Amino acid sequence: MVLSDLGSKISQALQSMGSATIIDDKVVDKMMNTISLALLQGDVDVKLVKKLKEDVTSSCKVDAMASGVNKRKVIQTALMKGLCGMLDPGKQPFRPKKKRSNVFMFVGLQGSGKTTSCTKLAYYYRKRGWKTALVCADTFRAGAYDQLKQNATKAKVPYFGSYTERDPVVVAEQGVERFRKDNYEVIIVDTSGRHKQEDALFEEMQMVHKAISPDEVIFVMDSSMGQAAKLQATAFQGAVDVGSIIITKLDGHAKGGGALSAVAATGSPITFIGTGEHIDQFDKFETKAFVDQLLGLGNLQGLKEIIEDKNVMESQEKLVQKITSKGGEFTFRDMYDQFQTLMNLGSFGKVMSMIPGFKNLMGEGREEQSQARIKRFMTVMDSMTNKELDSDLKIFNTQPERLYRIAIGSGVHQRVVWEVLETFKQFKRVADQLKIMGRSGLDFSRMHAGEKERNIQNLAGAMSPQILQRMGGMQNFANLIKQMDGMGGMNMGVPTQKKSKPKKGRRR
Repeated sequence: MVLSDLGSKISQALQSMGSATIIDDKVVDKMMNTISLALLQGDVDVKLVKKLKEDVTSSCKVDAMASGVNKRKVIQTALMKGLCGMLDPGKQPFRPKKKRSNVFMFVGLQGSGKTTSCTKLAYYYRKRGWKTALVCADTFRAGAYDQLKQNATKAKVPYFGSYTERDPVVVAEQGVERFRKDNYEVIIVDTSGRHKQEDALFEEMQMVHKAISPDEVIFVMDSSMGQAAKLQATAFQGAVDVGSIIITKLDGHAKGGGALSAVAATGSPITFIGTGEHIDQFDKFETKAFVDQLLGLGNLQGLKEIIEDKNVMESQEKLVQKITSKGGEFTFRDMYDQFQTLMNLGSFGKVMSMIPGFKNLMGEGREEQSQARIKRFMTVMDSMTNKELDSDLKIFNTQPERLYRIAIGSGVHQRVVWEVLETFKQFKRVADQLKIMGRSGLDFSRMHAGEKERNIQNLAGAMSPQILQRMGGMQNFANLIKQMDGMGGMNMGVPTQKKSKPKKGRRR
């Protein structure tokens, strides 16, 4: 996400302030100058930036603070509050209710990602157990119905539209009425867009609005508009009562910060943000969680939702049970499953940014490189026999000629196979430590303080020193474990999901 550049600059300014020997008003002023410049480069309105700086500096008179006050914490809290205030209009969005029809009407300019966002929202609710449907009332754009039909089929959501009816009001009325009769809980109506603001567009929106009486009007905004988003949102809000806003294409434009802050200033809350082209690249927007993640402070609640959505914890619990049972060993097949789970979670950068202290773990611009490396490792393991997959390093220590055969079979240099083995050693060190701790050793909620600290230290000791250092050291690792424990971390149970296994090799 391009916004990560903005977050990195603000995080660096906070770190510079935190590493200062003496924190006084001059240090705070210097920090705010750096942050203000970063926000202006991110296309945030100069008035909002000026207000943020004034609010933080006025509430953080460091020279007047008592000697026992944690100045770094006070400054960080003030900055967080200011950034949240910049993005949060203080208005709660509409929340749909179960066992009744909730009608959402989408409006926006052509090319803003409106039709795609309709499908993403329908998919979002369908995955959470809602009975959802789509209505294509866009009779203006050629191919609009075909696009919605294709997207709806991919999302496995029922749809309604017409190739012959040219009146969008009639199509919208018929579609909503049909799905209301069938007791659909979330009915999403896609309306026509234009290349620019036109009176005809607003008149059409008003007629459709009057005909279907939606519970919520959602305005879809392209983040590339930056500060101009405020004018667009205000104009649409004047035509129909816009209840909330979805911002799209936040993964690819430097003006995303300006769009977020400008739209929030209109008084309509941002409910979702689009972070990619795929149907599941659609995140619920919560101001504090977004700011925390932007600054590298993590978003464990968001990570928990992803893990639950992907049905990860059941398989992880089975792996822990296997490792900690008598005679249980961590094998190459287990490592393959771990890699596959990681790939299924989605974007590495997104997942890493949700874990406190992990935002820059992979380094700048190395997300694709890391994903390609894991895929290469999985290809190597696809060339292993069943006997090799279900073993540890012993088979390769006693029969090293197997490494050459695997390298030839997977089409890689033999050093790549050695890299797989070295990676396996790191995984196995952690697995062996879990075996020593026993399955109950992961349930930190039942431990007294001393036992908890000891087990955290043992886990950290099993990790690579380089990785632990890049995570922020022992203290940051311990804080992460405690935060996860406070959320029910390692004891979450979700339905089991069947996982595909590596290709079966030849039996030897």
